[in-house]
Amino acid sequence: MRKGRFAGKYYKFISQSGFSFAIIIAYSNEGKSIQLITKDCSYEIKDCDSIVIKEEKVFEFHIRQKNLNLQGTITIDKLNPLKGNVMGPFEYIPFMECKHSIYSMYHGLSGWINIGDKKISFQNGYGYIEGDAGKNFPKKYIWYNSVLPGKTVTIAIAHIPFAFFSFTGVLCFVKTEQEELSMCTWNGVKIRKTADGIVELTKRKYKIHIELDKLSGHALKAPVQGDMKRIIKENLVVPSKYTISYDGIIVLETTDPYSSCEWVDEG
Repeated sequence: MRKGRFAGKYYKFISQSGFSFAIIIAYSNEGKSIQLITKDCSYEIKDCDSIVIKEEKVFEFHIRQKNLNLQGTITIDKLNPLKGNVMGPFEYIPFMECKHSIYSMYHGLSGWINIGDKKISFQNGYGYIEGDAGKNFPKKYIWYNSVLPGKTVTIAIAHIPFAFFSFTGVLCFVKTEQEELSMCTWNGVKIRKTADGIVELTKRKYKIHIELDKLSGHALKAPVQGDMKRIIKENLVVPSKYTISYDGIIVLETTDPYSSCEWVDEG
């Protein structure tokens, strides 16, 4: 990894019973780092060899440290990536502060873990994978992800410095087993509201409206010029409701008790 840069992947695992956790594997000026977050806490994994990933599909956990004991194996089923380029034309612009990737909007899981004294089955579970690379996380941003079997909504709204000015960029993707919808800066999205736990976006006749419960979150490290020294907060499990409509007619309405959100107002 070139000095002053970072690259990381975010893997989210949700069991049918509702237990969820995520791991963030990053490479930065400090080398490899792993963070793990649950509904109740976030952890820095001291031994990076305690998580073994085989062929990007089989995750073996052998974590034994003072504040966390997690053992087991989870296997990912077929990935469901987006059809097109996540960043659109921005993918080809050099020197951007941060570039985003989505590797799988949703996929099935199998296996089990022991965490503490609890054994949790991930048979028929589901998950999500994304990534970021660059120099810094945005100064201000909202990230939202709802993944359920066969349908996912993921949104990133971020302050983007660009040459001698800055703008607010939007990436919003909806994927079901039948359809895929993108509402992004590069294809005409408009921000209608981002306040009071509400996100509302429109693109021509499409509208997505999201309502989130009160946010608090757990601390995670984020990059600044390739150093993992900034502290942000993520809500891995926060109830939400989203509605997608076309020309005023609701085409998808879902309540998700296990959605995730980072709402960062200042860097």
